[in-house]
Amino acid sequence: MNERLALYKERFGQKWNQFSKKQKWMIVGISSFLLISLGLYIFIAAQPVYKPLYNQQLSEHEIGTIKQELESLKIPYQITGNGTGIEVPEAMAQDVIVDLAAKGIPSEAGFNSELFSSTLGVTDRQFDVMKKGALQQELQNLLKRVQGVRNAQVIITLPQESLWVTQTPETATASVIVEVEPGTRLDQNQINAMYLLVSRSVPKLPMENIAITDQYSNPLERTDGNESEGSLTAFKQQEEIKAEVERKIQQNLYNLLGTIMGRDKVVVHTFIKMNFDKENRVENLVQAPDQENNEGLIISSQRLSKAFSGQGAPPGGIAGTGDNTVPGYPGNNTQGSNSQYEELNDTINREVNRITRNITASPYKIEDITINVGVEPPVDGELDDATIESIRQVLRNVVHVTLSDQGMTLTQEQLDQRISVLPREFSGKVTLDESSSISQPLLWGVGALAVLALAAVGFLLLRRRRQAAEVEEDVPFADAATNTEVPELMYQEDGDHVVVRKQLEKLARSKPDEFVVLLRSWLAED
Repeated sequence: MNERLALYKERFGQKWNQFSKKQKWMIVGISSFLLISLGLYIFIAAQPVYKPLYNQQLSEHEIGTIKQELESLKIPYQITGNGTGIEVPEAMAQDVIVDLAAKGIPSEAGFNSELFSSTLGVTDRQFDVMKKGALQQELQNLLKRVQGVRNAQVIITLPQESLWVTQTPETATASVIVEVEPGTRLDQNQINAMYLLVSRSVPKLPMENIAITDQYSNPLERTDGNESEGSLTAFKQQEEIKAEVERKIQQNLYNLLGTIMGRDKVVVHTFIKMNFDKENRVENLVQAPDQENNEGLIISSQRLSKAFSGQGAPPGGIAGTGDNTVPGYPGNNTQGSNSQYEELNDTINREVNRITRNITASPYKIEDITINVGVEPPVDGELDDATIESIRQVLRNVVHVTLSDQGMTLTQEQLDQRISVLPREFSGKVTLDESSSISQPLLWGVGALAVLALAAVGFLLLRRRRQAAEVEEDVPFADAATNTEVPELMYQEDGDHVVVRKQLEKLARSKPDEFVVLLRSWLAED
C-alpha cells in the first residue's frame, strides 16, 4: 500500500514538474476558486428560506405580539416592510400559523367570526356595535387591496331604524383615512373606485356622505367623468395633437421645398388653431320621397261632393230663421226662394320620409392656419420673383386644402394674409426634428460602444501576442523543433526499440512542445 502511494506521489511529482511556473499558479488559482465557490454554495444552500407569515400588512402592535410569541418558542424570524410584516423559515411557516391562530393571534388579520359564534345574552345595541365593527374591519381590508394603499382606517355611522315614515330618511356616513405608500400618488380612477367601494358596501350610504383623506389630511376628492375632460391630462393631449399636426405639415412642406431649393436652404414654421369641442346632436328630418314635386306617396284619398238646386230651404236651413231668427231680416220668408248649393270635400293623406340622425362631430378641427417659410438665396445671386411666387402658390394650395374641409371659401387676399415667404440669409444650419431621425445622445452612445469594442479587441490581441512571446522565451527552439524532421533511427525490426522510436516520432510531429520538454528532462537526468 505504501509503495503504491509512493508510486502515485512520484508520478504526480513528475507530472507537476512538467508544468511551467505560470501554469502551476493558474492550476492553483482555479482549484482555489472552485473550492471557495463550492463552500459558498454549500453555505448559502444550508441557510433557511424565509416566507411571510401573512400576505397582508399588520399593525406594529400585532407585529410586536407575534415577535414575543416567536421568541418564546425560539423560532427564528425576520421583520420586513418597515415593521408591517414578519417572516419565518418556510419549513416552519404552516406550524407557526396554526399555533398563533390557536392563541387568537393576530386578531386584526381578518374577520373574526368568533364575535357571532355566541349571541346568547347579547343585547340589540351590543349586536349592532359588533356588526358595525366587523363591517369597518372588512372595509379596511378591502381598501388595503388598492395598489398604493398601505393601511386604512374606516369609521361608519349607521342610521337608526325608525317605525315612523319621514320625508327625509336618514342616511349613513363614512370617514376614511388611507395611508399611501411613500413615493406613490393615487390617480383619479383609484380615488373614484374607493368612493364606489365604500358606497356599495354600506347600505343607505350616498357618495356625497363619504369623506376620504390621506395620512397628511389632504382630501381625496371624487370627480365625475365629464370633469376629466378639462383636466391637465386632457390639455396635454390636445397640445400633443396640435403639435403633431403642425409637425406633419412642416415636414411635408420641408420635404417638398427642400428637394427643390436644398435641405439647408429652407426653414418652415406652421401655426394652426384647432377646435376641440365635441358636438353630439340629433336631427329629425322630414322630406318628401319625390324631391322634384315635393310631394309624398299617397296612402289614402277621400273625395265628397254635395249639390242642391231649387226652391225651398237649402241644406243647413234658411238664414235668419229658427234659433237664429232676426226680426225684419228678409230671410223670414218660410216659403224660401230659388237657391243653389254645392259642397266639395277632398282629403288626401301622403307619406313622407322621416329620418333620424345621431351625429357626433369630430373634436379635432383646424379652424385657421398660418405658414411662414424662410428661404436662403443662392450664393451668387438673389431669388427671382417667379421662384417666390411659385413658393407662395404652393403655400396657398396647402392653406386652401386645409381650410376647405371646414366649409371655408377664401379669396386670394385672404390666402395671402395667411402665408409669408422671407428670402434671408441663414445664420446657422437648418435642422428639422424628425420622428425617424436618430437623436444626438444615441449617436454618442453608439460611438462610445464602438470605441470600447475596438479597445477590447486590441487588448485581447496584445495579450495574445505577449503570451506567445513568453512561450517563445520559455521554449526558444519550439518552432524549430516543429519544422525540423526527426531523423530516422536505425533499429532492428524485432525489438522494443522500434516501438519506442515510433512513439517518439509521433510525439515529435503532433506535440513538439511536449517532445522538447521530454528531451530537457532526459538531458537534465544525464
